[in-house]
Amino acid sequence: MPLIEVDQEVWDSLQEKARPLGITSNDVLRTVLKIKSKQLHFEKPPKDIQPISPKDTLTQEELIPHIIKALKENGGAASKKLVERKIFQSFKSLFEQPYYQQKVSRGVPRWQHNIAWAKERAKHIGLIESSAVSGRGIWKLTEKGYNK
Repeated sequence: MPLIEVDQEVWDSLQEKARPLGITSNDVLRTVLKIKSKQLHFEKPPKDIQPISPKDTLTQEELIPHIIKALKENGGAASKKLVERKIFQSFKSLFEQPYYQQKVSRGVPRWQHNIAWAKERAKHIGLIESSAVSGRGIWKLTEKGYNK
């Protein structure tokens, strides 16, 4: 696959447009250039699968308390995989829906992608340590997060 070089401002803009839609930067470029997407998540679901309604989705803010709970249950720190597994179990019937199983950025299922972004949001509001402090793949509560 060919690679293109873009400056930071262009990359940031692509990411800003892609994140809320749960799509990749490549998908944003395809839209702007009017190139039909090959991605499955743009296809219509089969007729026997009902699309998920907005009331059946979870926001990043709604996922944050579940991340904090999972980390507290593990002494304040845990691997990303463990946190994802615990949250998936809590919302299994929802996350098994086709909407949440669709692959989004880098082929990751939407449910997993949304948890990762909720973690980033929690980090930015000071509830979770950065990976520079906790280590790669480890999510760790800050004091503020632990006392929440």
